Amino acid sequence: MALCACSGGQRHAAPEVSAPPLLIDGRGTTMPLEQVMTHVTFRPYVPAQAMAFAVLPPLGDADTDPHRGVGIEYLSGRNALLLSEWPKQQYSIQFGRSGMLVGCRPVHYSTTSVAWTTPGNLVMTLQPDGPAEAATIDREAQRLIAAGACRR
Repeated sequence: MALCACSGGQRHAAPEVSAPPLLIDGRGTTMPLEQVMTHVTFRPYVPAQAMAFAVLPPLGDADTDPHRGVGIEYLSGRNALLLSEWPKQQYSIQFGRSGMLVGCRPVHYSTTSVAWTTPGNLVMTLQPDGPAEAATIDREAQRLIAAGACRR
C-alpha cells in the first residue's frame, strides 16, 4: 500500500493575515485627516508617522464640532501610540491628588498614559497601543512638546 501526499498540482492561497485593530478604532470615528478637519474647530498637532485619524467624542458638553476632539495613532520607534486632543472648555481637569493639569507638563492618569494642557486651551493625552514602559511614554510626551505639540 502506498500513500501519496501530493497536491495534485493545485496551488492553495496563503491565508490572509489581518492586522490587529488599532486603539483609535474603538475611540472615535476614523476617517482621513482632511475629513476630520471638517468636524473640529481647532488645528491639531499631527506627529510624523501618522497611521490613522479619528473624530473623538467631546470630553464634556454637547457633541458638536466646537467640542469634539481629534485622535491620531502614529508610530514612534517600535511603539504605536495614540495622541488625543480636545478643546479644554470651561473646567479644570485633575487626576488623583496631585495630578492637576497645567500647561505643557505631562501628568500620569494611568501607569503608561499621560495628559497635559496647552496655552491654546487644548487638552492632550498620550497612551500606548500595546505594552510600553512608562519611561518610554514620558520621553515621547516630552519629545512631542519640544516638537510643537504645546504650541497649539
